[in-house]
Amino acid sequence: MSDQPGQPQIDPVSRLSVLAAALPGAAVGQRRIAAPFDTVWRVIEDFERATPIYEPGVARVRVAERHGQHLHLLFGYANGREEAMDVRLRPGWCLMQSATAVVAFAARRLGNQTLLAHLEHRRTAAPVPAGSRSRQRRAAHLKIDQELRVIEALAARPGR
Repeated sequence: MSDQPGQPQIDPVSRLSVLAAALPGAAVGQRRIAAPFDTVWRVIEDFERATPIYEPGVARVRVAERHGQHLHLLFGYANGREEAMDVRLRPGWCLMQSATAVVAFAARRLGNQTLLAHLEHRRTAAPVPAGSRSRQRRAAHLKIDQELRVIEALAARPGR
């Protein structure tokens, strides 16, 4: 998936792996979802309704601006904090960035099913002690796995 016309296309899931390699400490998970690509991707694109369901701590999301593939989202968290994220969205690729986080989704068709990958990376200035780092990484992977399970359940709902 290249941004340049005529350039070789990199599979979105492979592209997400490259992004993860460039972000030390990023947590990544993948799940084979028993639903067609278009159905799964509609869940990912449904920021305002689906994100608060699968993302713990997110109370609401509002699309503030949309210009083609570029969006500006406003997140409201359950703890009262608010955050803006800039988004690049196209079929199979969603990259969201704020001052504190990078979040991405990538998907690829697998016949009647979909391979969905999800990345989360917290931007922090403070070093994390080695023991805490492994606990945080395990917790991040468990969180991503749970989010992918909820996304799969949302994709399985009638009417998607």
